[in-house]
Amino acid sequence: MLRRLNADQRLAVAGVAVIAASLPLPWWQAPTNDSLVVTGLGDFGFAEGALVLTATMVVLLVLRVGAGYVPPRPLREWALLLVAGIWAGVIVGYRMFDRPEFTLGGAEEPYDLAYGIMLALAGAALIVAAGLRLREPDRPKS
Repeated sequence: MLRRLNADQRLAVAGVAVIAASLPLPWWQAPTNDSLVVTGLGDFGFAEGALVLTATMVVLLVLRVGAGYVPPRPLREWALLLVAGIWAGVIVGYRMFDRPEFTLGGAEEPYDLAYGIMLALAGAALIVAAGLRLREPDRPKS
């Protein structure tokens, strides 16, 4: 199935795989102790659900286009991937600012960012890069 995809489409699927791999990793760590962490799945909410749905739709789009489907005009695969990657980046960026609260001894502090959320942002960037790379053939020849 993946053999039918071109390199740019595989890059988008790799971005989705990076996002999926980041969910069980630490997204936030306690400000007082680095071993107290919260994963993307541990604080799963509306934003993470939207991220998973967006990533799923990217994979479905890439697989359908790889099988020969052509999106109707004015939609293009590169534009859909670009929008999906930017949207995934916005979701991850939102979660960077909307951190879970850490309570210790009555003091509430937000968790610090950990490497998992940065990995999710990198996955979104890979999807954006795939969309930008797919756009190249659509440019008019001069």
